[in-house]
Amino acid sequence: MDLSRFFLILILTLLLFGTGAYALDSKIPKEGTVFVGENDLDISDCNVRAGDEIAFWSSGSPEGTPDSRAKVMDTRHFFVDPAFFSGKTGTWYGLISKKPVFKVEDPWIQLDVVEQGIDHEPEWIKKGNLVSFKISSNMYLLQERPGSAGVPVRINLTGPNETTFTTLQSPTGTYNLEKIFIYYSPFDTGAVWETKDDDKYPEGEYTAWATILANDIAEKNSGDGVTTSLKTTFVLSKIKPEKEKESEKDGSDKKSGTESEDTDSDNSEKETDIPTPTPTPTPTETPVPELTLDITPIITQSSIDVTAKPTKPPLPSPPKEKPSAQKQPLGVVVCLLSLVAVMMTMAAKRR
Repeated sequence: MDLSRFFLILILTLLLFGTGAYALDSKIPKEGTVFVGENDLDISDCNVRAGDEIAFWSSGSPEGTPDSRAKVMDTRHFFVDPAFFSGKTGTWYGLISKKPVFKVEDPWIQLDVVEQGIDHEPEWIKKGNLVSFKISSNMYLLQERPGSAGVPVRINLTGPNETTFTTLQSPTGTYNLEKIFIYYSPFDTGAVWETKDDDKYPEGEYTAWATILANDIAEKNSGDGVTTSLKTTFVLSKIKPEKEKESEKDGSDKKSGTESEDTDSDNSEKETDIPTPTPTPTPTETPVPELTLDITPIITQSSIDVTAKPTKPPLPSPPKEKPSAQKQPLGVVVCLLSLVAVMMTMAAKRR
């Protein structure tokens, strides 16, 4: 019985400690800073009660008509809705009390890949060198909340063959990329990636980006550069790939040079051919109208004379042929009738 009670008390304390630690990032102090998209915040210490209205004045002073208003439904589960708070950065006040409630900020985050202390975003990292990550974000201000260790951030890293890395081999052991607490900006992880292992980290293209994990903000206010950094792509290899590109460019430039020479020669030949046809149209235009004017009247007169002569002789020929064609069948009929008459007379005589 004593052991069961002991384990029960231990489990309860762990649960209470765990929930308390989890709630550290969501407890907002008086006049503290909240970020657009944060969910389930506790603002009970911020001069506001459930049902109160809060307002924003762009002038910074709670006088006159506010630029924006919002109603607090639950002080222990408050949502910094982007529909009401996005772009309305600064201090929000109680609409009636005019007391400051909290400060609103739009979140942003940036990730830089650093090779052996070279502070830039390289397109190429030499195989075997040490790599660190630099994370910049205004959400490091979460460390001002009582008991908070800073804003949790995940570094996403993908490599060849669609490989996803959650841990990296570092000179001191294994470095976890899943939850990195950022309590100042820019935050440098130090040399946490040793790239010399060919089996774990083959040569090829890698992509890295960072995501904020606090209070569902990445889901409620998503966006590149807002709660997820822009992606950085680089090549991990022993030889810089730009040399190969330069050699290819040189070859293409030489080819383009030869092609341009050929085109120039072709163009020069075309230019020499162009002046030859230019003198031809000038003499051809002048004689054309003279010939047409002189020839047309001669042709019309001759055509009239020729057509008048042959029309007369063929007229008598058709009537001569027609009666001859009609007389032939009449002669045949007469012969037949004579034969029939002779045969009838002979037949009469025999009787």
